[in-house]
Amino acid sequence: MRRFLRSSLALRAALLLLVTLPAGAYASAPTTQTQVLDHVNLVLRWARQWTSPDVLIARAADDLYLETGRQIANQVVRLEFDSALAQAELIAGDVSSHGTIVHASGGIDAQNIQLAQQRVSAQLVQLQAALRAVNGKLAAARPAERTALLLSRDQLQGQIDLAQALQSNLQTLTTFATSAQNANGMATDLAAKIAALERTVPGIVGIEAAKPGAAKSAPVNAPVLTTNGHGLVGQIADMIRLMESLQALDTLSAEGERLQQSTTQLRTPLLAALRATLQEGQIELAGASQSAAAAANAAAPAATAPAPPPAAPPAAPAATSLPEQQRAMAALVARFKVLSRATLPLSQEMILVDQSQANLAQLKDSVEREYVAILRSLLIKIASILIALGLIWLFSWLWRRAAFRYIKDSRRRRQFLVLRRVVTGFCMIVVVVLGIISNFSSLATYAGLITAGIAVALQAVILSIAAYFFLIGRYGVRVGDRITVVYNGSNSVTGDVVEIGLVRFYMVELSGNGIDVQPTGRIAVFPNSVLFQTNPLFKQLPGTEYVWREVALPLAQEADVEAAEKRLGELAAKFYEEYRGQLERQNVHVEETLGVHFDTPKPHSRVRFANGALEVMVRYPVPLRSAAELDDRMVGEVNRMLRQEPAIPLVAGGSPQLRSPVRL
Repeated sequence: MRRFLRSSLALRAALLLLVTLPAGAYASAPTTQTQVLDHVNLVLRWARQWTSPDVLIARAADDLYLETGRQIANQVVRLEFDSALAQAELIAGDVSSHGTIVHASGGIDAQNIQLAQQRVSAQLVQLQAALRAVNGKLAAARPAERTALLLSRDQLQGQIDLAQALQSNLQTLTTFATSAQNANGMATDLAAKIAALERTVPGIVGIEAAKPGAAKSAPVNAPVLTTNGHGLVGQIADMIRLMESLQALDTLSAEGERLQQSTTQLRTPLLAALRATLQEGQIELAGASQSAAAAANAAAPAATAPAPPPAAPPAAPAATSLPEQQRAMAALVARFKVLSRATLPLSQEMILVDQSQANLAQLKDSVEREYVAILRSLLIKIASILIALGLIWLFSWLWRRAAFRYIKDSRRRRQFLVLRRVVTGFCMIVVVVLGIISNFSSLATYAGLITAGIAVALQAVILSIAAYFFLIGRYGVRVGDRITVVYNGSNSVTGDVVEIGLVRFYMVELSGNGIDVQPTGRIAVFPNSVLFQTNPLFKQLPGTEYVWREVALPLAQEADVEAAEKRLGELAAKFYEEYRGQLERQNVHVEETLGVHFDTPKPHSRVRFANGALEVMVRYPVPLRSAAELDDRMVGEVNRMLRQEPAIPLVAGGSPQLRSPVRL
């Protein structure tokens, strides 16, 4: 009795710890198998996301947040399995009270089969005891009673045989279900399914390492954000990885909110069932108190004065015997313990999930700060590149204005403008490369291989680009120069240069007999690399525009050589006086430009033996642009002189010659 009263007082004290809600009768378990499994799967999915490779550690301190979150996930998973097993016990108790084997869905439950086996075994024990009693009576029975006892014995034996056959079938079905479960990894009852899920947990968050006596598993290392340098490409890659991490953290936060809602929904009916059980226990305690008082009054001495009638007790069920009340109270205490084991872990889960959400918010805030820092650095980097490019463009613009303002020579101006483009392009490339690429160690090897391949594939182009700077140099070629390019040994092309490009130069082709040359109507295009070939390239002396001409007279033996030389010299001097000042100015310009002394070009005559006769020859310069006109005039003057001077006879069969000493 004292033990019963102590347990009653303990149950009363537990009742005071809960808020009283309207009493609800829970004849069955407050949760279903589907609800329990869904909640377990939700917890496991939430715990798996803490080990997702998309969750990055942006800073060194973030490792603490991640490790704390994983530890909380371990505790939540352990509590969830404790609560799920208690709920499975509640559901199993509900099934056993109904005594059913077949589910509403038509499936067979292994736990119900075991309960049926227990009932059949108890029935078999009772039948065997009855059969022994009948056999005992049959030994001492009179002949008139033996017929009835024999009939009763046969009936009991038939029932025993039927019960044994049913027990054998149930045992076979249980063995087959167990073997199928072991082979296929499937569980037919809720407790077995939860145990199967628990076996998969060590691969998720290392829950086994947290159990006493279990070997500690290696910690799961989270991917750390390794910055790819301060280059533009590296920072963009870091931003993309941080964005993926933020998305993973948002998903984890949403799963945490879903877990909180699911835990609240699962916990609410369990709390209601727990309170209803306590209220039912309060009613049982009231009935037990009345029974105890009645027993005490009955044991009092008869001589004692009658006690005043007790106050009217609260409404209670019909009075029952004290042993029945004790059994009912024990069942309520057992149900209360099971409900507590199912409810308390869920309450602890809610506290831990709240802590996990707060810890997750700190981790997300740290990742967001790192994302904002990289974004700010990226914007500064882009702005720096744009500012640097703008400064380079401004410098190029000032260079161009200065070239047009202070450099009057068009050839020099063109050279400075080309140099401006080269310097500007190089600076822009350097700024862009330095801004985009940060890992120059690997870039050096890659650039070396690329450079070698380009050098082999574009050998002629690179050579032409190098020759371009020689062509536009001090002694190079400029637009308007007349040049002669010799190629393939003896072939040559003479023309006036019209354009000089970075890779090729263009000239108008000229054709003639060496004295009278005229444009052919074609443009000759040569690569600049022709400058580096073994064949020569001829051009006018820089700053000069004249060519040499020769007039030769083959004289007879009786001719007056001195008179012929004098007359030819006078003709050449006559023409020379027309453009003498122009040639002298050109000569001065050449001397100032090259820093070398040159004799002023002027006519001079010679007498020599040529082709078996005396030849009087006079050589004189003529302007390049008016050479054809002067040649026509010289031919006419020489013919007039030969007609007017009989003292200057020509050799038989000979004729005057006008030629160019330099072949164009």
